[in-house]
Amino acid sequence: MELKLIPLNKIQPNPFQPRESFERESLKELADSMKNASVVQPIVVRRHGETYQIVAGERRWRAAQLAGFEEVPCLVKEIAEERVLLESLIENLHRKDLTDTERENAIHELWENREELGFKYKSDLARAIGVRPLDVENDIEAWEFRHREVGIPPSTPTYIISRTKGLPVEERKIVIDKVQKGEFQAKEAYTAIKVLRKAPKVIKKELLKPKSGMTPRMAETIVTKLPTEEEQTVVVEEIKRFRLTEDEVEDRVREVRKAKEMGKPLRKEMGVKEGVVYTVGEYECPHCKRHYLIKCNGKKDWVE
Repeated sequence: MELKLIPLNKIQPNPFQPRESFERESLKELADSMKNASVVQPIVVRRHGETYQIVAGERRWRAAQLAGFEEVPCLVKEIAEERVLLESLIENLHRKDLTDTERENAIHELWENREELGFKYKSDLARAIGVRPLDVENDIEAWEFRHREVGIPPSTPTYIISRTKGLPVEERKIVIDKVQKGEFQAKEAYTAIKVLRKAPKVIKKELLKPKSGMTPRMAETIVTKLPTEEEQTVVVEEIKRFRLTEDEVEDRVREVRKAKEMGKPLRKEMGVKEGVVYTVGEYECPHCKRHYLIKCNGKKDWVE
């Protein structure tokens, strides 16, 4: 490698750059900081005919232009054409400078060109860029899923796509959608995915409904503590009817188990007090596809 000052107009951007976007505001902040810095971190370049091509540091090169620099310090490396993407990805990964989709795209492209690069297995590629083999597996599978299925937002994290691997496609897409809408936080998504792998249809259906009253924690409690579908169905129905909280579901599960042991009815009758409005059921209208409630006022009359 050779360290030298190179005029900005002698430097070309990297056509294999893993980064797909450079935010103007972020570049301006970097340009301002570079103006005040006594030392500017060198850009990594390679010789390309009479000019130089960026291997890593395109963001700094763009910021230097905004800052009005005429030249920047560069590390000149001898890199073969087919290894430019690999070197660029390694440099960006070490700075954690890529979005999930940018990293997936770069790793997928490297894997597609594995014969030229001398990679036989995904573990070879992982070793070359300094990450775990599982990370390479997940990035490639996530890339394939995004490009195979319609409607997966680019902002969907790789970890959610990889965690849902093995679920039916529609279930994967619903979980991803709920994460994007904020209905599931990361921890809740992990719980939901774990439950969906073993849950019966009645729990899957309720958990995957839009704005469901059943949380992943409720579903996990029911699946792990109630062995039969009959018992599970009782609690699922009561979550919908009485809008139970997570703590109330824990209590009802204990009550149902005890009732089962003692041979008593599993369903709990609703205590009725005159003048109090009770939610009897919550359903989805088959015509307008909106939720509606059935309410009772304690006098055997429907309120709504």
